[in-house]
Amino acid sequence: MLLRQLADGMRAALAAGDVEAARIAHETIGRLLGAPGADAAGVIDLAAERSRRGG
Repeated sequence: MLLRQLADGMRAALAAGDVEAARIAHETIGRLLGAPGADAAGVIDLAAERSRRGG
């Protein structure tokens, strides 16, 4: 969800001509994607744990 919001914000910033805000959003997306443990398996494991706990 966070990545989607950042991408939407980046597109809006570019449409408005705010290149600096778009650059910051782009850099943040890159950092999030490159963060240790930022993979789909972590999300799947979280969902499985919630299911296991009845949540």
